[in-house]
Amino acid sequence: MGHINVKSEIGRLQRVMLHRPGVELANLMPDFLERMLAEDTPDVEMAGREHDVFAGILRDAGVDVVYIEKEFAEIVRDEDVRRSFIEDFVDIGVKGDSLKPAVREYLLSVPAEGLFDAVAKGITRDDLRNVSVKPIQCVVTSDYPFLTDPLPNIYFTRDISFSIGTGIAISAMSMPARMRETLFIRYLHRYSEKFGKGSVDLLYDYNCGCPIEGGDVLSLSDKCVAIGCGERTSVAAVEKLAKTLFTRGYEKVLLFKNPESRTYMHLDVLMTHVDYDKFLAHPCMAHKWFDVYELTPAGHGEINVVRTTDGVDRILERALHLDHVSFIEMGGGDDIVYKREHWNMGSNSLAIAPGNIITYDRNHVTNELLDKAGVHVNPIPGGELSRGRGGPRCMSMPMLREDIR
Repeated sequence: MGHINVKSEIGRLQRVMLHRPGVELANLMPDFLERMLAEDTPDVEMAGREHDVFAGILRDAGVDVVYIEKEFAEIVRDEDVRRSFIEDFVDIGVKGDSLKPAVREYLLSVPAEGLFDAVAKGITRDDLRNVSVKPIQCVVTSDYPFLTDPLPNIYFTRDISFSIGTGIAISAMSMPARMRETLFIRYLHRYSEKFGKGSVDLLYDYNCGCPIEGGDVLSLSDKCVAIGCGERTSVAAVEKLAKTLFTRGYEKVLLFKNPESRTYMHLDVLMTHVDYDKFLAHPCMAHKWFDVYELTPAGHGEINVVRTTDGVDRILERALHLDHVSFIEMGGGDDIVYKREHWNMGSNSLAIAPGNIITYDRNHVTNELLDKAGVHVNPIPGGELSRGRGGPRCMSMPMLREDIR
């Protein structure tokens, strides 16, 4: 099957990339949560244990779990790769003429196995206490202790890259605070054996100029992809990726025009595919509160765009060539329950196989509805993980899935 093969959201999962939350979460500070794109300060040890349950369920199902931090530590054992990464990080992640050489000197002193954490946790003034020349930023006082920001969102590996067919896309992050996260993916794509050392088809790159994040991209089949655009993904990015996909044999891209707010941050917080003919969905999907456009190739690199007035169920039926698609409505559509469970990522599920999914255990009403619909639910604790505003799908980047038969 090669290094990447993801032609659906529900084919039996074989390999997935995760990140176990760690030191970067410990550096979330209440006074700077907005800057760090966070809304709370999770219990880091508990978040790690919750994540271990998540990874354990995947392993028990026969999934090969690849940790981004461990894979990165392997590739930077090569001294040339390590130095190249440090140069790139200093170039994109550090501002200041005197700070750049100081950070470079500090990171060069960090062993390969500690480099991921050294970058992810954020670099402080104390980290630079032994550098040969103190930068001006270490002299001027500030209430903010970090010279480079922590990366507390990096356990949402889906956001920073995503697989489509036999290729991957490196996301162009919409928020400046997250742009440095994609650097790890760039190096894994280029040097990791799991990614074929640069041989995997790169469908979209971080520097394409138009923001797109993996939470907005759902691989419905080997011919059709659904992409949300709104707060984190631009229409221009959908157009650019669609043109690339059409050259790879895809026949349709569904553009879901999400409301531009954090509530509707990504398409996968509104809808996930859970079985051949079933979707777990926010009520806005079941009742079509926003526009959907069908994009198809027009030849000569052009695209046909048609705004559809059909319900989302009819649109998905056409895309999947099914007679009927049903929605399992989050919270049963109850105005109080669904809003509460939406806040806790009630519709953000990860399929291990058709009709076999992982969800947070705290969304009791939605999980019971899934069970009644014949979908097997593997609940994981999410008391701390969910504080980052992401669910099981957000926390996973599938690399290999069996093709749907």
